[in-house]
Amino acid sequence: MRYQGARRVTGGEFRPDLEGLRGIAILLVLLFHAKVPGTEGGFVGVDVFFVLSGFLITGLLVRERERTGHIDLKAFYIRRVRRILPAATVVLAITMVFAWFLMAPLDLPRVAGDAVASALSVGNIRFAAGATDYFGTDLAPSPVIHYWSLGVEEQFYLLWPAVLILATRNHRPRVAAAIVLAALAVTSFLAAFVLTDAAPGWAFYSLPTRAWQLGLGGLIAVGSDRVARLRPAIAVPLGWAGLAAVLASLVVITPGTPYPGVAALLPTLGSAAVVVAGDRPWSVATVLAVPPLRFLGRISYSLYLVHWPILVLPAATLEIGQQLPIGVRLGLAALSVVAGWASFRLVEQPIHRGVRFRATARRTFAVAGAAIALVVVFSGSIGLAASAQLDGGGGPGTGIVTDPSADPSGSFEPDPTATAAPTPTPAGETPAPTPSGETPAPTPDGPQPLPANVRPSLGRAAGDADPLEADGCLLGQPQIQLRNCVYGNKSGSYTVALVGDSHAAQWFPAIEAIANDRGWKLLPYIKLSCRFIDMSLYSYWYQRTYTECDTWRGLVVDKLRQVKPDLVIVIVIKDKVTSTAADPDPAHQGQAMARLVGQLPGAKAIMVDAPTSKYNVPSCLSGHRSDVRPCQTSRIRALGPYSGVPETTAAAALGATLIDLTPLICPGDPCPVVKDGMIVYRDSWHLTATFVMSLRGALEQALLPAIK
Repeated sequence: MRYQGARRVTGGEFRPDLEGLRGIAILLVLLFHAKVPGTEGGFVGVDVFFVLSGFLITGLLVRERERTGHIDLKAFYIRRVRRILPAATVVLAITMVFAWFLMAPLDLPRVAGDAVASALSVGNIRFAAGATDYFGTDLAPSPVIHYWSLGVEEQFYLLWPAVLILATRNHRPRVAAAIVLAALAVTSFLAAFVLTDAAPGWAFYSLPTRAWQLGLGGLIAVGSDRVARLRPAIAVPLGWAGLAAVLASLVVITPGTPYPGVAALLPTLGSAAVVVAGDRPWSVATVLAVPPLRFLGRISYSLYLVHWPILVLPAATLEIGQQLPIGVRLGLAALSVVAGWASFRLVEQPIHRGVRFRATARRTFAVAGAAIALVVVFSGSIGLAASAQLDGGGGPGTGIVTDPSADPSGSFEPDPTATAAPTPTPAGETPAPTPSGETPAPTPDGPQPLPANVRPSLGRAAGDADPLEADGCLLGQPQIQLRNCVYGNKSGSYTVALVGDSHAAQWFPAIEAIANDRGWKLLPYIKLSCRFIDMSLYSYWYQRTYTECDTWRGLVVDKLRQVKPDLVIVIVIKDKVTSTAADPDPAHQGQAMARLVGQLPGAKAIMVDAPTSKYNVPSCLSGHRSDVRPCQTSRIRALGPYSGVPETTAAAALGATLIDLTPLICPGDPCPVVKDGMIVYRDSWHLTATFVMSLRGALEQALLPAIK
């Protein structure tokens, strides 16, 4: 195909090479979501789509302005509605049907909310807010989360024509549009650069931090006359380098790379270079225009919509961190190509291009509104139906106990160091010893149905937490300023400080109850994922050194030296859950804890972290109410290989009181998820406040040696 000048750059006529580039983009995304080894950076395919959308849409609008003297907004939005809405709404509705059958009932209200937001073109905003939810990190992936990019583009389509209309109201419309585009792109990139570190969820999902990629494509469109005059000696190598940059992103960029900051320049500039190169002899177009890539590019929109639910729904009930075998994932990826082609042929193309579905503007918008409303109502109904199933039975969360041996009044105080009495093992088997060397009691045989009056109820278990976050007394990852929060007897003469991360906060309800009874002044100093040890942490949340934790720990030491508490209770999360210490040796971590805790005044009590689960327990229980055993975790996995080693090491070095309630949380093997009529976990790694309150008596007894 011979080079034909500017038309090959402006988008004024069809470009097979750009269809092929779309094919590469969707292939990258598909391989990444199928978790094919070596494709960890495949999510950058969305960046390629953004550049192409900016180029094509801006070129279309600018040419219309030059040809007719104005931009017909009504016609533009009709084209967008016919192009985007049919497949998007159909896939959303079908996805919710399959979600009803394949996902845990507890996850359905959340997913229904995602579908409603996606149908209303604000899914990216919802997902950005959810990405900052520290306590939602172990939830099953939403089968509609990929609609975030559609939300970005739909918001772009809504705003961009008006921007161009204002920018082109002079005698040099392309120059004016280029100036506006450049200013917006620079501002957007700076916002992305700053927020990638400060608020990564908003940086990744929001239009303001992605507009620079769309704007870059738009700049190429408005400058197409100059771009078309580039000499082949420059344009051809530029195109090949651009394709190489896009493909290099597949391995250079990983999910751990801070994104979309500076790293996003690689696929974005690479895509722009391919667009600039045009369809010239010996250019990259000779590769991009091959039929397989063009086929994928042609169905890329429908394929993008269907591939994620096909890949994620069959894995919805797997344990946390587990995935389907590679052969199954590749088979599902191939199935998504077939489904994408079917959606393209049966839904997307007939309505977008077909004559039979032509309608007036009023009818088009009416049908579009009705379709959106139907998806919203249908998805919302599924969420409400699931919620109704979950809300039956169970009372309010905190403070409800049934086991008299766990009476929060403290009238019964079991020995916290004692294990449950062993019972005979079925068939004469011997339970495996735990890491601490003790032999746990086996779990009874036979189905274990979820009690009808389980507390908290399934619908409330995930929110059955301590009040610190709601009270503004729990610091998030970016926050370092200490909060002056006082609980218990605010004028009490005996002061207790609770120090640690969210695993210290989970014990707050019981500690507060003890403080109220004993007249203590209780001061919580809690920061998410910040282990109170004298050692640098690498944050999985930020994908960098957790410097905010270092700063906060120093402030806590200074504050407690001023306050001079009578007792300091320290609880830290296990290593490698949300962060990794600089030294993986648990004994060295214990020594580092002793160094930091030793700087604090007063008596010290160090508490061993609670066992964890391999499932989001409330979600799992909602799908296994007739028998909760599939939701249990083996004791050795729940405790981990070094359970209690850092805490024991630190307590021995300081002469501090060591508290270990593990035998009361996990008396058998596997660890129970429902105990004495109570749900033990509110997710996979935090205890419910109800269950914590049931251990109040044991915790108070264990604290006695440290109380002066």
